[in-house]
Order: sequence, then structure tokens, then C-alpha cells
Amino acid sequence: MRASSALAVVLAAQLAGCFWTTTKSEGKALRKDVDALGSRVDTKEKDLTAQLEKLQSILDEATKVLKRNSADLGADVQAMQDDIRTTRGLITAAKTYTDEIKASVDRLSARVDTMDARLAVLEKGGVATTGGGGTPTTNGANPDDLWATGRAAFEASKWDDARDAFKKLVVQFPNHDRADDAQYFRAESYFTQKNFDDAIREYQKVYDKYPASPLADDALFRAGESAEQLKNCTEARAYFGLIKQKYSSSNLVKKADEKDKALKSAAKNKSKCTS
Repeated sequence: MRASSALAVVLAAQLAGCFWTTTKSEGKALRKDVDALGSRVDTKEKDLTAQLEKLQSILDEATKVLKRNSADLGADVQAMQDDIRTTRGLITAAKTYTDEIKASVDRLSARVDTMDARLAVLEKGGVATTGGGGTPTTNGANPDDLWATGRAAFEASKWDDARDAFKKLVVQFPNHDRADDAQYFRAESYFTQKNFDDAIREYQKVYDKYPASPLADDALFRAGESAEQLKNCTEARAYFGLIKQKYSSSNLVKKADEKDKALKSAAKNKSKCTS
């Protein structure tokens, strides 16, 4: 029994020593691995912290730039709004000034017409007088004769004579049935001679003085054609558009619309349009 007990004690001691030795070795290896892993974690944490700090710095800078740009943008928008208001004011002032000039020119043109009519009468030994409403008339003048004279001269291509007779009729008898016709054919004489600038001016008078005339839409169309000949496409389109706006029942609306579309398509063609 004693021998058996002693052997058991020895075996137990040996087994215990083997267990302790194995566990200690593994523990050291495990500790080494843990320490290595901890070191790697520390390194990664430092790297991540540095990257986060760099990212935060970039975000802070971006925020500053955004705020600064927002402020600059707001200032630019305000400046643009101020410029727009100023421009609108200048446009309004320019339009008012233009209207005043146009009114002055119209008054001056009327005075010149009156003076021309009186001068023509004096040259022929007549007496110029002023009828009711300030309309100049001529003793012995006959609007029908003036119309006949103007038409005969027009058909004979005597343009100056035709214009002179038509002008006298319009100036001395502005309310006569043939006054609008005389004004229209005065413009036609310039158109026939390819004097398109003067033609536009005289066609415009038909529309201004006799808007209810059957020739008013024809005058606008001819004014558009004259502007087209001068390659002033914007002006031409304005006249063609005015026909549709003011004389929607005119038989020229369709033709004017076609002209308008053609000029719109040719707007960038410098051989056809300069303005």
C-alpha cells in the first residue's frame, strides 16, 4: 500500500509539472500575440485619429469657404439687382426722351409741311389762308385736281411732281377722302425709286395719321419690305408683327407671318440681316 501510494504521489507530481509547463509556454505566446495586437491597434488608432483630425481640418476650411462664397454670392446678387434697377431706370428715361424727340420731330414736320404748302401757293401767286382747326387751305385749290395731277405724274414716273401734288393734298386737305391715298402713294414713289429710308418714313405716316384707312395695313407691310431691303430685319419683323396685332382680319396677316418667320430664321445670316 505504501509503495502504491508513493508511486501515485510521484506520478501526480510529474503530471502536475507537465501541465504547468505547457500552460506557461502557451501563456507566454498568447501574451506576446496580445501585446503585438495591442501595438497594432494603437498604431491604427493613432493613424485613424490623425486622419480624422485632417478630415476635420478640411471640413472646417470648406465651411469657411462656403460661408465666404455665400456672402460673396449674396453681394453679387445684390449688385446685379441694383444694376438691373439702374438699367431699367435708364431705359425708361431713354424711352421718355425718345418719345419727346419724336413728338418734337412730328411738330416740326407738320410746320415744314405747312410752310411748303404756303410757299408753293406764293410761288404760284395764290393766297394762303388757314381754315377751321388750323388746317392750311388754298384759295381755288381743288383736292380732286391735286389727286388727279399726282396720279398722272406717278404713272408717268415723274416722282418729284407726284410727291409734290400728293403732299399738297395731304397738308391742305388732311380730312379729304383721298388724303390717305395721297400719303400712301407718296411713300410708294420712294419705294419704287428704292429710296427705302424715306419710304419707311412716309409709310409710317399712313399708319400714324390714318390708322383706320384701308391702306394702313398695306403701308405697314410695305414698311416691313422696305426695312427688309435695308437688311434691318428686327425693324421689318416689328412692322409685320404690327399687322397681325392691329389688323388681325387683314388679308396680309398670313403673308406677314410668313415674312416674319423667314426673317427670324435668317437673323444670324449677315448677308440678309445686319440688325
